[in-house]
Amino acid sequence: MSELYDFLEEIIIPLSMCVAMPVMIVWIIFRKKTNDTNRRTEILLAAIEKNPDIDMEEFIRKMNPHNLTIKEKLLRRLLYGSILSTIGICFMGTALWMDYKGGMSTNDLMGLYLCGSFFFFVGLSIIAVFFISKRMLAKEIEVEEKKTIEK
Repeated sequence: MSELYDFLEEIIIPLSMCVAMPVMIVWIIFRKKTNDTNRRTEILLAAIEKNPDIDMEEFIRKMNPHNLTIKEKLLRRLLYGSILSTIGICFMGTALWMDYKGGMSTNDLMGLYLCGSFFFFVGLSIIAVFFISKRMLAKEIEVEEKKTIEK
């Protein structure tokens, strides 16, 4: 019986976490997008049946979700970078605290440091991309803001 548990612990659990879970996440996302597209199609067909003289472009424009402006996309990038960097700092702070208290093994501490540095540097790179994109897209953001003010 102990061998079975060792087998499950060493093979099945990592395999399910690394293969089955990502496949399920992709399947769920794909299924949601397919359902959204089917729902929009049904609404569009029902609108055409009820009123054949409807302005389709206006109806589709109203039905589609709001497209983000360049500025909104950049601010969202800054937000994600800040969140990831903060998570990384928290992981590394926890590792430092546990190292000070002496409550964890060296391997566990190295795992925390590794996770923390991964999140921190990914967040830092996203923040760097924000500042580079902000500088490169300054003219486009300005034009987009003028268009929004005119509307």
